[in-house]
Amino acid sequence: MNNEQSLLPPKISFFEKRLTIILARDDAMVCAFCPELDLVTEMATPDEALEDMLEAMQDYAGEYLEDLEIYENSPNRAHHLPYIQAIAACKDVWDIRMLIEIHHGRVQV
Repeated sequence: MNNEQSLLPPKISFFEKRLTIILARDDAMVCAFCPELDLVTEMATPDEALEDMLEAMQDYAGEYLEDLEIYENSPNRAHHLPYIQAIAACKDVWDIRMLIEIHHGRVQV
């Protein structure tokens, strides 16, 4: 490595944000909602809710791709395909985290 290369900052790559996760708290629990995929989870803490949502996204992507013909012909699920493909292209949970943008809120009934 020459001197010019050693002075350059490291390159940081990132994915364009494609999926939203809204973490909303009520008095007892935290809900994680992904509006693009119509997925909802609920856990005791924000970290647990987020981890559960990431797992739900992976599971849903696998199920979607296994039954692709059914899902891509479903009027309320066909539009999920680009998101599913983005999740499926991820090597690990870190890559999936790079696809999401997290917002915080409160559940109001």
